[in-house]
Formats: sequence, structure tokens, C-alpha cells
Amino acid sequence: MARSTVLIVTPEQTRSLEVDTRLLAWLRPLLLGLGASTALLAAGLVGLGAQHLTSRADSQQALDERRQEIDALRREVADLKNFTSAEINAKLAALQKSEQMIGDLQTYLQARGVNVKPVSAAPPRGQPNPAAGGPALQAHVGKPVPYTGSFARDAGNLLEVLQSVPLGLPHGGAMSSAFGERPNPFTGRGSESHGGLDFKGTTGEPVQATASGKVVFAGWQGGYGNVVQVAHAHGYTTLYAHLSRIDVERGQPVTAGDTVGLLGSTGRSTGPHLHYEVQRRGERLDPEQFLALNDAAASNP
Repeated sequence: MARSTVLIVTPEQTRSLEVDTRLLAWLRPLLLGLGASTALLAAGLVGLGAQHLTSRADSQQALDERRQEIDALRREVADLKNFTSAEINAKLAALQKSEQMIGDLQTYLQARGVNVKPVSAAPPRGQPNPAAGGPALQAHVGKPVPYTGSFARDAGNLLEVLQSVPLGLPHGGAMSSAFGERPNPFTGRGSESHGGLDFKGTTGEPVQATASGKVVFAGWQGGYGNVVQVAHAHGYTTLYAHLSRIDVERGQPVTAGDTVGLLGSTGRSTGPHLHYEVQRRGERLDPEQFLALNDAAASNP
């Protein structure tokens, strides 16, 4: 066995130690390997530490970004709540205004008697009509035109528009003669064109304007007898004939519901009644279509 002597010298003494050289040959690589492993382990620990520090920094940055996003979302939610609250308040205010306008419209239309179809008192064909008259027109009456035309698009205030358009009844009596072709009211025979509606009544009953406007004629006019004619916006005019008395004068402004005269039987008339016409730009229209806001309502008694 190969052996070597190793001297160990200290201040106190000198000693000799015999070592097996083969053991040293095995121990050297082991120590070298252990040293290398230690170095690798240390390097690994350093790497893990660095990675941990980097990961922690990244996590902190990501956390900060998330916090910023959350803060931004919170601000947006707060702004949205404020915006929604303001919007709701605006909607409620608009709704209240609309409800008020609807109430005003309903009140006005109710006062005008709109959607109330007058009772018909026209006699059967072949019999005289005791409450009819007016000039016998030579030409056929023009084709009726719906009143819901361009005036609604020409004005922003619906109530103001309605107040200037002839709506509802000028008198509450029964309708004794309709618009268009009819028998001669004196004989009940033949045929003549009738340019308006006749409402049966009693002499002296008030006749009311059906829309706001200005009186453009007040006086005697042939077969119409005592007549009041009122001009309204959007080209409309209304005519009230056979009056026993005229209560307005030319140029006078009137409001829907104002009394323009008293019912009578002047002119070409068979008895006390009101002859009522609606014209637009000179063309006679069927006034019955102005008594309701739609055909379905007009067809109901």
C-alpha cells in the first residue's frame, strides 16, 4: 500500500502523519466536485433570488396597473351615475311638460266638441227639409281634402296649430243637411250641391267660431243671408250663414269658442238653422271631417 508521511509542525510540537496516497487520490476529485456543486448551488440561489426580485417587481407593476384601472372604472361609474341622474331629471321634466301640453290639448279639444258627431236630422229624400238652405251651387262641390295636411309640419306648437284650425262644432244642434249632393230643401226633389253643413236650432241660439282668426266679412250675402266669415292660419276660412244677428265686425280678432252671431233663418232658408262652411284657399271642404281627429272617431255616433 502506498503511503506518505506528512509532517505537521506547530509551535508546541512537530508531528508526523502517515497518509494513504490512494485515499488522497479519491478525496481530491470528491472535494473538487463538492466545490463545484457548492458553486453551482450558490449560482442557482443567486439566480432564483434575482428571478424572485424581478417577478416581484413585475407583480408590483401589474398590481399598480390594476389599481389604476380600478380607479379609472370607479371614476367612470361615478360620472355615469351623475350623467344618468341628470338625464333622468331632464326626461322627467320633459315628461311633465308633455303631460301638461296633452292636458291642455285635451281640454281644448273637449271644449271644441271634437270627436262628437252631430245627430242627423235630415229628412228622407223626396220630402222638404224644414232646416236647410243656402245658395244652390251650379258646380259640383270640390273633393274633400283631409285637414291633417302640411299645417302640422309648418308649426312647432301643436296646441297653437289646433287653435288656428277649424275643429269641432259651431253649434250643438242636430245636423239637418250634409255636405255634397242633396235634394232641393224646399221641395225634397231634384238635386243640388251643398257647400257645408246645416245645423238645426232655435232662432237666437249662439253660433261659435271653430278656430282663432280674424273676421274678414260680416254682413248680408245673397242666399246666405247674414254671414260672418273668419280667416284662419294655413289658408283656412270658416263661414257662418243665415244668422239672425251678427255680433262681430270686419277686422275683429276672434278665438275658438267666441260667439260670432245668433242662429236664424235669413236668406235662402226653410227654417231656423246654421249653414257652416270650411274652406281652404277658396276650396270648400267637408266640415264633417273636422269634427273628429280620425275616420274611426268620425264614424261613431
